[in-house]
Amino acid sequence: MSTTKELLKKIYDTTQSIPVYHSKTSYNLFQTLEISGKEVLMCRFLADLLNPEGSHGCGILFLKTFLEEVLQEKRMPDSLLTHTIIIKEYVIDKERRIDLVIQNVDFFIPMEVKIYAGEQEGQCFDYFEKAKNSKMVYLTRFGDQPSLYSRRQRGGSGILPVGQIQCISWSEDISGWLERRLDSLPQPIEEAVIQYLDAIHRVSDGRKRMKMEKTMDVLHESPDYFAAGLEIERVMKQAKIKLIRLLFDDFKEAMEPLTKKYGLELETDAKYYSYENPKHDRFYDCYSTYPGLNYVVKQANFQKKSLQMWFRIEIEQNLFAGFSLFDTEAEPQDGYLKGYQVNDITEDLINEASKYLDREIIVPENWWFAWNYSNGKRSYQEYEVPDFKAMNACAVSLVDSEKRKCYVKEAVAGFEWSLLTKLHVQDQIAKK
Repeated sequence: MSTTKELLKKIYDTTQSIPVYHSKTSYNLFQTLEISGKEVLMCRFLADLLNPEGSHGCGILFLKTFLEEVLQEKRMPDSLLTHTIIIKEYVIDKERRIDLVIQNVDFFIPMEVKIYAGEQEGQCFDYFEKAKNSKMVYLTRFGDQPSLYSRRQRGGSGILPVGQIQCISWSEDISGWLERRLDSLPQPIEEAVIQYLDAIHRVSDGRKRMKMEKTMDVLHESPDYFAAGLEIERVMKQAKIKLIRLLFDDFKEAMEPLTKKYGLELETDAKYYSYENPKHDRFYDCYSTYPGLNYVVKQANFQKKSLQMWFRIEIEQNLFAGFSLFDTEAEPQDGYLKGYQVNDITEDLINEASKYLDREIIVPENWWFAWNYSNGKRSYQEYEVPDFKAMNACAVSLVDSEKRKCYVKEAVAGFEWSLLTKLHVQDQIAKK
């Protein structure tokens, strides 16, 4: 086995040990409500878990294990935990609210929770003054320490020593603590915690960071592995571009039966943002070069003879398709030789387009009359639509030629159902 193949296999085997949490439903409330990046809402769910009287119904399970495993606090007997209260947004003055407090007769544990929010002057100093038999707990994405700005007393000379602050992280401490609970949780609590874990991993790049760290460890095992890694790095961009071209080749083949059915003609004159254009070699060097595949809707005739309605399959970042408007006589831009897109879709143009396209689906956006992702919708789950910038799992799976052809077949069916069947030209074609 060559060093490169050996390296790839070792990296693959090593990163497979990183846990993946599969929700039993594709509907994730934390994602749908965009909660994951909001400290207050993420903190409220954490507070309910820690509350012995929380709606989870697991008693002191979460609180006990959190104190023992995350905070390394083992001085509280179960009887004391049962009478421990969890306070959200504990008010200490008009300007200060501690995100989370764990309190009983013997302890007062203040917790400041950060995801994306910035620090406040003297925040940690003020919160620690309330602590009883405890350090100040500082929860951030990666366990970072608060700055001197937060530790210095407002209007005074006092400074809270770093040793009095316990820094914990969403990425390792909170996620690890919850991961260890999954096998013992009843439904539907298990499902809720899995979705919460997914939200944590989104804000902390948990799995991505772990994969990166494990991959770096493998690369540093030997000079040969490191050299092989450099070779892979040099070719990876072109490998991804090749994948995009192979995908469009498959789309072109899969679209052939539909061209006659819907009166489509492959556009070969302007070749506007055609996926075959070498300029798309820069796809990963800028926001996007918009590789695509264009078909002229032959039966669509506008008052201005140079206007063409196109059915276009495109990759901006995700793959989508729709109906757009192109003017063959417009002044070329962006280095193209003939024509340009019509960005100003007026009400008159909408009225003209509605002769050939169901008006209900026309929602103008730049040069598009209507568009959908490959799942036939204007929204998607990550496993449904490939992302060629982030190279999500859906995009990576397309390297397998059989899976790619299967995806293309399903995508074309989705485009036909959501877009092509909305064309009125079918009746005209049938009459001929």
